[in-house]
Amino acid sequence: MIEAAILLREEAEQFVGWRESLSAIPTINRLQERADFYRQEELKKCTRKLAQNDSLSDSEMEAVERLSRGIVNKLLHGPMSHLRKTESVEGKQAAVKELNSMFRLEE
Repeated sequence: MIEAAILLREEAEQFVGWRESLSAIPTINRLQERADFYRQEELKKCTRKLAQNDSLSDSEMEAVERLSRGIVNKLLHGPMSHLRKTESVEGKQAAVKELNSMFRLEE
C-alpha cells in the first residue's frame, strides 16, 4: 500500500510538472515571433540597400536569409533551453517571467 502511494505521488508530481511546462509554450512562441519579426525587419533594410546596387543574386539573397535565421536560432537556443530545463513549477514560472521581462514579450 505504501509503495502504491509513493508511486501515485511521483506520477502526480510528474503530471503537474508536465502540465506546468505547457505554460511556457506561449512564452516560447512569443519569443520566436518577436525574434523573427526583428530578423525580417533588418533583412528588409539590408535587401533594400543591396537591391539599389543589384549586388546580390537570388541564391545569394537566400543564403543571407538562411544566415539570418541561423543567427536568430542560435541566439534563442540558450534562453529556450533554460526554460525547458527548469524543473520546479516555481522555477519555471520565474524563468517565464524573466524571459517576458527581458525580451519585453508582454508589449
